[in-house]
Amino acid sequence: MKYSLRLIVLISILLLTLISVGIYAVFRHQHLQAQKPSKTYTVAYNHPLTFTGNQQAQYTQTLIYHSEYGKIHDWFIQSDKAVKKNAPVLEYYNFKAEQKLTALRKQLVALDKKPDQLPLRTFLEQQFYLTQTALRIQENSIFEGKLHIIEPYPSLNNEVFAEIYSNKRIIQCTIDEKIRHQLKNNQEVEIQPHSGSSFKGRIIKIDTFPTTSTFNSDAPAKYKVAISTDASYPIGTHFKISVSTHLISLPKDVLYDKNSVIIKKDKKMVKRIIKYREKSGMVIISEGLLPGEKVIAQSKNFTFN
Repeated sequence: MKYSLRLIVLISILLLTLISVGIYAVFRHQHLQAQKPSKTYTVAYNHPLTFTGNQQAQYTQTLIYHSEYGKIHDWFIQSDKAVKKNAPVLEYYNFKAEQKLTALRKQLVALDKKPDQLPLRTFLEQQFYLTQTALRIQENSIFEGKLHIIEPYPSLNNEVFAEIYSNKRIIQCTIDEKIRHQLKNNQEVEIQPHSGSSFKGRIIKIDTFPTTSTFNSDAPAKYKVAISTDASYPIGTHFKISVSTHLISLPKDVLYDKNSVIIKKDKKMVKRIIKYREKSGMVIISEGLLPGEKVIAQSKNFTFN
């Protein structure tokens, strides 16, 4: 009986010793884990998107020479001068129409002596009035702006000989399809001229359709983007455009679970929910982190105390 009691006591002591050692090992591991400095990544936004653009009029009216109208005879507005909406800019004079009118006039005079030719006279009068409308043709401006005459008296059919620029200016850019999804209307951009200080602008318009058809091409599609600008810069001025993305790229090992990371804040470890997408072993984070925060690397190995 004494032997059995002694054995029970001995086994109990052994079990308590093993439990104590196990508890000590667990707490020791947690203590060492807490004391061990964790590798961290400092949060910073990705480099901004950059592309180029140049100063243009928001609207441009292109004047093309139409040889069937005749020759340009008069300019009502001088080059580099303001023009009002719907104002006449120039006038064609059609010498062929003049010659035709002269011939018709002679025929009509001859018919004065032939009162029985009334149907023919009616037809010739209609031709006369129709030809008279083609003798002088004016072109008007379709908006208020400034006239730029390239060639005052063009001779080639369909030749561009003048343009009217609207007073409002924009920066016109052409971007690659790879960055189009990162831009949005009214987004703020930084504009840097080749000389002088930078200034802020906003995206006014992003074209829905590419500049050229890409159905049968492997080349990336190109899209036009319009940006607000400082109108004091002359047309043709080139700018460098920078757009902050507010995206953060970190190695994939920062993921603690499916949608969170661990950040170190005020000597404490805090779980933070994020929104992200994966790309080439990195997580591209769009929400949940701020620049300057410290994110724990290999956070899946981290144990909260």
